[in-house]
Amino acid sequence: VKSGARTMAPRAMAPCRIALAAWWLPSVVGLNNGVSLRPPMGYNTWNDLGCEALSAASVMQAADALIQQGLSDVGYEYIVIDDCWASDRDPVTQLLVANPTNFPAGMAPVADYIHGRGLKVGMYTDRGPKTCEGRPASEGFEWVDAATFAKWGADYLKEDSCFASTDHARALQQYGIMRDALLATGRPIHFALCGWRPWYASYGADLANSWRISMDVNFWTGVWYAAVINSELSQYTRPGAFNDPDMLLGSTPGATRTLDPHQSRTQFSLWAIMAAPLILGAHLAELSAFDLETYTNSEVIAVDQDELAIQGTILWEDCPARSLAELETTIESTLPPPPECRQIWGKQLSDSSYAVIVINWASTMSSVKVDRATMLKIGLDVGARVRDLWSHQELGVLSEPQYDIEGFGGSRLFRFMAPQFAG
Repeated sequence: VKSGARTMAPRAMAPCRIALAAWWLPSVVGLNNGVSLRPPMGYNTWNDLGCEALSAASVMQAADALIQQGLSDVGYEYIVIDDCWASDRDPVTQLLVANPTNFPAGMAPVADYIHGRGLKVGMYTDRGPKTCEGRPASEGFEWVDAATFAKWGADYLKEDSCFASTDHARALQQYGIMRDALLATGRPIHFALCGWRPWYASYGADLANSWRISMDVNFWTGVWYAAVINSELSQYTRPGAFNDPDMLLGSTPGATRTLDPHQSRTQFSLWAIMAAPLILGAHLAELSAFDLETYTNSEVIAVDQDELAIQGTILWEDCPARSLAELETTIESTLPPPPECRQIWGKQLSDSSYAVIVINWASTMSSVKVDRATMLKIGLDVGARVRDLWSHQELGVLSEPQYDIEGFGGSRLFRFMAPQFAG
């Protein structure tokens, strides 16, 4: 979804799922395409290039930069071409036509170039009649478009939800049609459902490999809302099926949207705890040393890519009580800033350790203790051996560690292990 061009979906009511379950899935029950057993990692053009700067040359340059910066070496593999690549639909063949000015040779040579660099190609469409930027989209043409994307060698498809029906049953049916069309191509394609509402989560694994659960994250407040909404949806994440809180924002100048450096690092850490897709939106060719260090931290990436694919949860917080319904109402209006509060999240890892993040959403520095009650929630009743995943330092065995955390989105990320654990 892009700002200024969205049709909002109404909130779902609990009985809706029962009423829809019998008929909304056409032909295939569940998504079994064998891709993305761990969260996808890559780059998307939107937060970097937007619409005006998108071209064959800029996409190929992004692919080159992903490799040159060493990002492909740590797992980033998708180059996702977002909105504005298409300009028309051929009235005879019904095939999508690439913008002749920005993609004069069409999309196939761009895809071939990306594949030639050893990377994977992502494409973009919308379930409505036009995309968020008013370009031709896939409503009524799902089978034609899926075949086109597969012919070009697409490995990933993001399908947005602008200018589309707000009826839940219709939305699910449309996404189901595209799912089936992609499966019918025989090509393994990560299907990224972009409906930007949490009610999709309960259907997500039947429809797609990932599904957006909140509005676009364009600034720091959006990080808060995406995180707390996602905190209510952890039960839906599993290998091959992931809640998606949106793309990552870097701090390097030049992209269309950025965060402060410490906030961008907190977002990266929290996304790893949540087993979220790690899709970069920064200008890759000119990444700051800070952002490059953030995006290539192998210890944090390992948290995100852990084979259990467990989404972390909130272990402790002093934030105001909230409900998913209240949060969904809030994101349909002007977003108030994050509350003056703190949180501790934890995620079980496959080696029986826990990744733990301490976040300060408040506007001033705060001291946060991981007390015994919180330790007990992750099975550590006699303290933990603690490793800082950003300084890469062993901090010893601690019983109730306490940390001073920078305001406006500061955080610390750790790995907690049982004291006798030697891994």
